[in-house]
Amino acid sequence: MAGFAPRFALEAGFLILLGAGAGYADLRPAAIVAILGGGWILVSLVELAVWRAQARPPVAGYAPEPALDEGAPAPAEDGREYPLRPDAGDAPSEEVEAYTRVIGGEPDDASAAE
Repeated sequence: MAGFAPRFALEAGFLILLGAGAGYADLRPAAIVAILGGGWILVSLVELAVWRAQARPPVAGYAPEPALDEGAPAPAEDGREYPLRPDAGDAPSEEVEAYTRVIGGEPDDASAAE
C-alpha cells in the first residue's frame, strides 16, 4: 500500500487539471462532462491494471486439496479416514453390512427379544 498515496495524488491531479483545462478552453458543459468521464475511465483502467498486478496473499483457511490417489479411499468430510477397504462395496459382505447398519431405528423382532 506504500504506492497508493502518490498514485492517488497523481490521478486526482490529472482529473483536476483535465477539468480545469476543459473549462479554460471554454467548452460546453456537456463536453467538459464527457472529457472528465473519459478521464475517469482512464484512471479506473489504470487502477484495475495495478490491482491485478499486485500479489495477494491466499485467503485464510483455504488450502488447495491434495491430489487423491486412485487406489486410496477418499477421506470423509469430517477428516476421518474411510474405515472400509477400497473394494468393500463391490460385493455384499459382513464387513459392509456391519458398517451400514442403521442405529437408532425401530428394532425388528429379533433384536426386540434381546
